Amino acid sequence: MLTRELLRYDRRGERLYPRLVDPTNVLLQNLVRDLALIYEAGIGQSREELTEEVVPLINSYRSPQIAKGVNKLLLDRCTFQENFDGQEALRWAIFTSAAKHLRAADMNDLVSYRLAVGRDLETDDPDQLAQRLHADLPVRQPLIAFEAVDPVPLIDRYNMALVQGPLIWADGLIIEMCEPDAARRRHFFRYLKWFQLMARITPIPHVANGFRLELDGPLSLFDVARKYGIKLAGFLPAVCALKQWKIMAQVRIGTEGAATLTLDDTSGLKSHFTQTSAYIPDEFSVFVAQFKEQVQEWKMQPNSPLLNVGGQEWAIPDFSFRHQTGCVVHLELFHRWHGGPLPKRLQNLDTLKKPVALAIGIDRALTKQPDLAPLLEASGWFRDHGFPFNQIPPVKRVVKCLESFLGGERAHAEE
Repeated sequence: MLTRELLRYDRRGERLYPRLVDPTNVLLQNLVRDLALIYEAGIGQSREELTEEVVPLINSYRSPQIAKGVNKLLLDRCTFQENFDGQEALRWAIFTSAAKHLRAADMNDLVSYRLAVGRDLETDDPDQLAQRLHADLPVRQPLIAFEAVDPVPLIDRYNMALVQGPLIWADGLIIEMCEPDAARRRHFFRYLKWFQLMARITPIPHVANGFRLELDGPLSLFDVARKYGIKLAGFLPAVCALKQWKIMAQVRIGTEGAATLTLDDTSGLKSHFTQTSAYIPDEFSVFVAQFKEQVQEWKMQPNSPLLNVGGQEWAIPDFSFRHQTGCVVHLELFHRWHGGPLPKRLQNLDTLKKPVALAIGIDRALTKQPDLAPLLEASGWFRDHGFPFNQIPPVKRVVKCLESFLGGERAHAEE
């Protein structure tokens, strides 16, 4: 991600246009290559030392803002040592020794003074001791690893970041997609759940494998705006991996009010996401491990299908489970930033005519909201097949909701 001052865009009327760069630009490629070489050769150097080396390259480029942007992305690929065992104890020992010798008669002799402190700390190199004094400060942290990258992929990531940035200040995001490849389609919807985003999904009439997704923006969520905005922006590469796509967003960046950002698959944005089914978000890895350890009669399914939940809307389960009898039940989780789609989902499920085996878990923060609490209390579906949770769904409550479908026609509807 790029910080706000590094974003480049033009505003014409009520439209916002990110100022993307040409990945084939040789001068820009050379800049990326030169900056990367500094980091590759800079293992052991501090942030401060590395900054002194890269600043001349940044300032000499025709657009320092572009240079600062690509340098920011290269810095994101760096790993600096942040933890120093015994650093506080060492600093205290240095200060204690320095105070003691400062009161000595030879305190005006700087060389003798520093050597005396060094002897107390069992070193003959006072300069090294001075460097270690504040080694844990960010500017002093040494580089311990750098993830190398070729210039063109890094520039592609830079263009992606120029679009991701404004999405952090979006009122909402609309995605129109068409992906004939079933595997890519599954991975797209799986990424949607990995980023814990909730979308109102409806099919596009007369377009095979076409869907329209409406996502709430971070500016409509207030208390969780920043965290959700980062998730929304982080999801963009999954969109760009589709064959056909278009995004439309109302963003409020700067002081000129809302502007419309519109891009599609002709924009040249390239996704860096890989198609993998092995990734599980950290916050759910504990739940997955606990469920597999504690539950024998239910097994997690590797893929979850799109479910028609009525009202021309579709849902993407977070997890799917198969009972030892062969019955399949799905689980959809509503996090604290999913309050927007929840009323419609409850209405559809409570009036559903076609059976669907979908249990729902709802973050306790939502259950306490004045406008949602009465809806949950009145919902027969939530009473029979739902549960509240804090951060991670409790295994026992999940199993209870799964079992609520056993023996009924809904339990066999999505096998």
